[in-house]
Amino acid sequence: MSSSRQLAAPGAQFVRATRSDGAPLRYLFAPERESFDEFIADGESWTVRQGGHPMALWDAIERALVARQDNGSPGIETVRLRVTDRSHLYWIDSSPLLRWEHRLA
Repeated sequence: MSSSRQLAAPGAQFVRATRSDGAPLRYLFAPERESFDEFIADGESWTVRQGGHPMALWDAIERALVARQDNGSPGIETVRLRVTDRSHLYWIDSSPLLRWEHRLA
């Protein structure tokens, strides 16, 4: 995953598999958030089915991708980090849509 995608869905794991008929299977899991996405091949494109609570993984990732593209697709070197005893705050440039706070347990 790119930096903005991983920051938008921390801890998410992407899994690729293949059905016995050769059809691709793609899943995104965030076990600690009890959320998942299933990517269903639809010709040349994919349909995303989301489940779980409270986080819709693909919605968060899609927002991050669009915001990153709207801001000129900045590279990994533009990610900034502030660490406190309560959270890690990540941001890219000055866009409020490119900010993620990961609270510590």
